[in-house]
Amino acid sequence: MTSDGAGTGTLEALTEPELSAPLAASVWYAKYHERMIAEQADDRSASALARRQRFLELHTALYKLGVRIRQPDGLAA
Repeated sequence: MTSDGAGTGTLEALTEPELSAPLAASVWYAKYHERMIAEQADDRSASALARRQRFLELHTALYKLGVRIRQPDGLAA
């Protein structure tokens, strides 16, 4: 397997197992970091705001892919 960047860049190009792997990793990441994101809900630093935004984008993408996981407290929709 090579990573030469010659892919089509679409989800349709992935087989079911290929799509399942990054999806499972993303779910694990979201669940693992959920508590940390919630604990930093009051942190208004630029880095904390950026982390929350990226996490919200991940959460939204997973939701669109049919994955229903709990949204951390303090994470604005």
